[in-house]
Formats: sequence, structure tokens, C-alpha cells
Amino acid sequence: MTSGCSVCNGLTHLAENCPACGNTMEDCGKINSYVDPYGPYEDTTTEEETLTGDDQCVHFLQCPNCDQSSNYTVHRDEI
Repeated sequence: MTSGCSVCNGLTHLAENCPACGNTMEDCGKINSYVDPYGPYEDTTTEEETLTGDDQCVHFLQCPNCDQSSNYTVHRDEI
């Protein structure tokens, strides 16, 4: 077994409410894709371990209603 983010692997879905308006926020993917210019093209295991450690994956969330954004940390599980 390997450890991985259940959201990145499609096993779960993030459904967080916007702190400003209460609308459901959209998951825009891993934060690494935004902070590293080559992030979308690199090996995902290396990316996650570099930014967050072995057991976390940080996702960027944005509200389609009011444009509020936030980060959400997903703990990686054995899959």
C-alpha cells in the first residue's frame, strides 16, 4: 500500500462552506500547482513531500459566489 491524498485520487470530495457568504467553495487543486511554476508537470509525490511533509496535501479552495479563497489541508491516508 502507498499513502496518498484521498481528494487527489478521487476517493473523497471537498465540500467546505465559504466563511464570507456560506456558499460551497470549489476545490481548485493542490496549492503546489500555484506556487511552483513547474508544479503541474512534476512528480506529485515529490511535490507534496517538499511543501507539506509526508502526511498532508494542501488544496486551494475558492468561492464562485464572492471570490473568497482559502487553503484546506487534507491528511494523506493509506490507499
